[in-house]
This record gives sequence, C-alpha cells and structure tokens, in this order.
Amino acid sequence: MKSLNRANTNSLWSSVLVECLSRCGLRHVVVSPGSRSTPLTMAFAGHEKIKAIPVLDERSAGFFALGIAKQTHRPVALVCTSGTAAVNYFPAVVEASEARIPLLVLTADRPHELRDCGAGQTIDQIRLYGNYPVYQEECAIPDTSREQLIDLKLRLINAYGMALKGPVHLNCPFRDPLAPVEDNSTDLSPGLDDSFFSDIVRPVREECKHAELISISSDKGIIICGTEAPENPESDCRSVAELSDSSGWPVLADGLSPVRNYAGLQNRLVTNYDLILRNGSLSNQLIPEYVIALGPLPTSKILRQWLTDVGAKMYHVHQTGKNLDPTGTVVKVVESAIANVSKCFEFCSPGNGFYSENWLRAQSQAFHLLEDKFNSGESQAFEGRVAWKLPGILNKDTPVFVASSMPVRDVEYFWPPNNKRIQVYSSRGANGIDGTLSTALGVAHENRPSVLLTGDLAFLHDSNGLLIRPNFTGHLTVLLINNRGGGIFHHLPVSQFDPPFEEFFATPQEIDFKQLVESAGCNYLKLEHLNELTTLLTQMPSDGIRVIEIPTDRYQDSDYRKRLFKSISQSLT
Repeated sequence: MKSLNRANTNSLWSSVLVECLSRCGLRHVVVSPGSRSTPLTMAFAGHEKIKAIPVLDERSAGFFALGIAKQTHRPVALVCTSGTAAVNYFPAVVEASEARIPLLVLTADRPHELRDCGAGQTIDQIRLYGNYPVYQEECAIPDTSREQLIDLKLRLINAYGMALKGPVHLNCPFRDPLAPVEDNSTDLSPGLDDSFFSDIVRPVREECKHAELISISSDKGIIICGTEAPENPESDCRSVAELSDSSGWPVLADGLSPVRNYAGLQNRLVTNYDLILRNGSLSNQLIPEYVIALGPLPTSKILRQWLTDVGAKMYHVHQTGKNLDPTGTVVKVVESAIANVSKCFEFCSPGNGFYSENWLRAQSQAFHLLEDKFNSGESQAFEGRVAWKLPGILNKDTPVFVASSMPVRDVEYFWPPNNKRIQVYSSRGANGIDGTLSTALGVAHENRPSVLLTGDLAFLHDSNGLLIRPNFTGHLTVLLINNRGGGIFHHLPVSQFDPPFEEFFATPQEIDFKQLVESAGCNYLKLEHLNELTTLLTQMPSDGIRVIEIPTDRYQDSDYRKRLFKSISQSLT
C-alpha cells in the first residue's frame, strides 16, 4: 500500500476514503475540475489502483461514468466541486436509479458555517437528488482521530455495497486548506498501516432468493424478454430457452434483449411482434392466457397497448422484486434473476400446439416480407435499414449503444435474429436522450471497438461528450443518422399541426457535423451509400472517435415507415 498523504487533515481523510473504496473494488473515478473538491481529486489522482479520468463537463462526466458502470457492472465514482456543478449530475443519477446502474457520487461542499450566508458556490446539497439515490448521507467534516476514521471506513463499505443496487450520493464538506499543504494538523493522528484496511472485504451484489415455484396450466402463453443488458447474457438466454422448452411458449424478444443476438439457443423466437400485432385478425387470434415478462417491457407501444387490452395474467420477473409493468395486468411480481427463471415455473400442460405455431408462422411471414422489402431498391434511403444491416456486418461480441427516440425503435422493429453475441446497451431507465454520446463512450472505454447508433438531435444534445476524447481509451464509431431534426415526432398526432410542429417539435438544425467533429480532434466521414458500412464496420479502428454521418430525409422516411408497416401487417395471414 502506498503511504497515505499526511500533509493535513483533509489530505489524510481523503487518502483513507480513497484507499477504502479501492479495497472495496472501485477501479474508475471520473473527476471534474473545481476547488472545493481538491482533497478528493488529489487523493484519487495519486492512487495507483484507481484510474482517475478528468472530464470538464459534469453532465457529460455523469453519463460517461454511467457508461463505464454499464459495461463493467461495478460502481464508478464521480467527483465534483460544490454548487451547481453537482446539479449537473442529476440526469445521470436519475437514469442510474431507474436502470439500477452502480454509481457512487461524491460531491464536495462548504462546511456548515459557510452555508446560508452568501458564500460562493454554495447551495443546499443535502438530498440534492431527491429520492433517486438508493442511499445518501453527508459525511462528517474531516477528522483524523482513529474513531472517526474507523467510522468513515464502515460508512464507505456500506455505501459501496449499496451502490451495487443503484446510485449512492455522499456529500463531502471540507474546510480550508484544500490543497495538500503541510500544517502539522496530523502530527497526533494514529499511524495507519495495511492492518487498518485488512478487514475490508469487497462487497458483492446479493443474489436474489429463489422464488417459490409457480404452477401454470395453459398452452396459450408467451414469454417476453425486455430491455436490460445482463452481466452474463448467455446464461440468461439459456434460461429463457429452458423456460420456453418446458412451457412450449414462444419468446417475444426486444431488440435490446441479448436473446436476439443468441438466437441459436431459441426454438420459438419471435422478433417481429410489433408488425404482427398491427394485423387486427392476428392480434385477436394470438391473445394469450398467461404472460411471463422478464425485466422491463419492450419499447413497442403496440405490444404494450395489446397487453393492456387483452388482460392476460402476467407474471413479471425482476431481480429487485419491483413492479415494472405499466399495463396494469400483473398478478404477481417474481423476485428472481433471469438466469434462474426456468426454476421458478412448472407447466402442467406444456403446449407445442396451434397457439405457438400460429406465432411462429406469423413471425416467418413477417420476417421474409421485411427481408424482401429491404432487399428491394425502394428502401435504399430508409434509415431503418441501418438497424437491419448491422448484425450482419458487425464482428462478434461488438458492444453497441443505441440512442433513444427513433434508433431504439428501429432496433426493436428491424434488428434481425443472429448468433453474433453482440452486446446491446441503451438508456431505457428514463428513456431520455440525455448523455447519449458520453454514455456510449463510457461503454466503449477500455472495451472492444464499439458502435453508437444515434440520431442527430441526441448527438447534439450531448456534443460536449466529444471533449472526453483526450482521456478516452478505446474506439467508438458513431453512426449518426442525420435527418435534420426530430424524426420521432412525425409519428405523433402533433405532426398534423404545423405551425408550430416544425419549429417547436421537429426542431430542424443545420449543423455542419464535419466542422463540429473535426474541431474536437475526431475523425469524420459522410456515407454516400449504406453498402459502404460493410467495409467500415468489419475493419474497425482500435482507438479514437469516428463519426460516420448518414444523411436521410425525415419526411420521406416517416412516409415510407408508415407504408412499410401497413403493407407488411396487412399481408400477414
């Protein structure tokens, strides 16, 4: 263990804090510049086992940390100064809370005597993030007595363990001196060697208890796989396959579910359910008696409305035991990891009959109709073809981050089944476009060469993420679908009211992305034809940020999408 910094009370206290978190298992901290956070920044920057990454913009920093936490499945720390700097973490804290991503937020603060008296960069930071953190408290003013350092150690062990379940906020007040200047304040402090930290055991995520066995007697059921990216995707996919085989039920898998990318494990996989359920006759024929929903429900509004309308009995499986069903049809929330779900149900009359066959026949028809459309010349300029083509182009195990709005829906509509083991991520906790680029960079940091599929507005909303480039390790290719505005709003009723639709909803933009991207030191190119993606994505760079702009027309795209859905759904029998 490197010796602790005993220059002053703040230095020693912060050194103990950082060493405790390192022993707990912390490996990354994202730090934004500021004065009040100097003791924490100095301690983290000097620690040999924790990688400290400077990011200027706190909002971007929060999402970059969230992205790293998504791909590592372990807590990532954030450090900022006092005042509004800490407020900029709020969107990332909300997303981490809704999606249960491990974040440990350390906000520096003025001591109590400098609050409510006009001192600079001082706001009320107590419970700053409302009820979104799974745990929050204010640390004591640094004190280097042995009793206080033991108390700090115990609180940090607890905080790190809680962070495995979601965001944790620790507010850290500091008095001057903030820099590690010698002031003799630690002369009487106890000597701290390795034995002080030897009782720290790395906290691990608790496995949820095996749920009671649920008995179902019906051959008219479906299994729905939602939008979460698990730590062990193959294990989850095998458990889903076992559940499907024992029940005889079809598996409806969202484009964000790993099930689509481990398709060879499934015998009853349905991926085009949104198109199928747009057919009125089929939506009536395929009404289930039971639904087993694994994790958050898929994005499809058509599927959610159908589930609400048909009123089938739903068992919602989630390891937190939290009800994530907006349809109001859940009869029981089953607290179980997806990897154990096949052990939670027994089926008295497993079905392999007409009901499942009807689903699979409709799936086969929809898939081949879609394939014919995308292989024809009429769809060459359609942005949805990007999601259709990607699995066939990307190398195995490629991490892919999908932006909200239209990209995540195109992935659900069009991402075909494959066996590429592609790791798909998205921010579907709060479903916002906040931090899209920064989160994708976090997913790609120290990872395999990765891809971000995004629209122009989501990219611009987080363009400060480009400033991460000098401290980013790895490679990210951004597939930037530029339809010069918000394409998703063309599919909402408000699109019929113009004005004010174009200005206030579609929000057109005329940004020169080449100039923007290259000014940040990143690589840029404009795609002339979608077929060029094959070469560009099979031969991925090993480092840096590359932005590939894909120009489209949102008016033509919206029109073609509506005609495509109508044509295919009406052709199904």
